[in-house]
Amino acid sequence: MQQSPQGKPLPEITDLTRPFWTAAYEGKLKVQQCGKCGTKNFYPKPCCVECGSRDLKWAETKPRGVVYTFSTASLVMMNLPGWKDDLPVILCLVDLEDGPRLYAQLTGCAPEDVRFGMPVEAYFEKIGENIGIPKFRPAPAG
Repeated sequence: MQQSPQGKPLPEITDLTRPFWTAAYEGKLKVQQCGKCGTKNFYPKPCCVECGSRDLKWAETKPRGVVYTFSTASLVMMNLPGWKDDLPVILCLVDLEDGPRLYAQLTGCAPEDVRFGMPVEAYFEKIGENIGIPKFRPAPAG
């Protein structure tokens, strides 16, 4: 398993997923959008989840959303030294403002302060050569 410069495992990059990771490296949040019905898909798939069309293009989506649900990991990742300084890690499902639901890490917030429906915004961390990852933090008020 390859590791990032931060000592964390890197995602498996395939031809199907590469546009997502490259966009994140460039500071953009992109998801697949169906050319037939307009549905935005995440995670990357060969066919639209709604209509089955293979006419999928990568489209930039707003990097904002709300927390749908979340979980806190404190012991599971103890075996990976790269996560030591991040513990506890808040993992959440984010309902994007104009897109699908995305699984991500929430930072900049204590676990006890996370709320369902809490507004969040994406930021991007470079984790390898042409590989970035979106993470989320609480959105500023207003």
